[in-house]
Amino acid sequence: MSFRKAYGYSHSENGWRMCNRDECVVANPLPYTNTAPIRAGDAATILNAWIIWYHRNVEPLTSPVWGWSNENAVGNSNHLSGTAVDINAPKYPWGLRSMPAARIAKVREGLRLFEGSVFWGADWGRADEMHYQIGWREGDPRVAVFAAKLNGGHLGIYTPGPAAPAPAPAPTASRPTISRGSTGDHVRYLQTLLNRAYPLYSRLVVDSDFGPATESVVREFQRRAGLVVDGVVGPATWRRLGVS
Repeated sequence: MSFRKAYGYSHSENGWRMCNRDECVVANPLPYTNTAPIRAGDAATILNAWIIWYHRNVEPLTSPVWGWSNENAVGNSNHLSGTAVDINAPKYPWGLRSMPAARIAKVREGLRLFEGSVFWGADWGRADEMHYQIGWREGDPRVAVFAAKLNGGHLGIYTPGPAAPAPAPAPTASRPTISRGSTGDHVRYLQTLLNRAYPLYSRLVVDSDFGPATESVVREFQRRAGLVVDGVVGPATWRRLGVS
């Protein structure tokens, strides 16, 4: 497990240390959450609980949830410390306010129930309605206290002991090998994932068509990840993308 500096920052905007992927876990409590590495420990307890509460009480998850990222267009982004998630991102573009009032009211109720442990990006000057992050700085004792409440059954999200429900399966058990010329939902998923996780070099048109532009981004990802650079997205590349 390890920490780092990102873009000259040792801590993200909410006061947590920047970390590498090995500091994060993927709990996968619901469909569309296997793309969401979250900082291990109390942060994961809180943010995974928020995802579950949101899915049950605000609206169902309909697209991949984004968590930790190695790179980000915002230098001190909380995604770089693994302490933020983006939920149903295609519905809520960064910088726009498009969530209906009734849904906003449900989110506000959830934030009240989470007692300040979660901050909503809609409350920034430039709205980010998809974005939720840990609301307290690393080391604040309230983080551990609220995580313990959740683990003890608070809000009915986690059930202690063997009665805990099994995690829901991922949308697909495995991903096929895809390459230039491939089309369909798996390509669309890949394009969306690359754009969200690696915005510094991935600005693909999400059109479900694995063309030259998609291949170029895949090759760049493989190069940076130390993989064989062949432009083919097979098991090794899917794994490095955090997808099984």
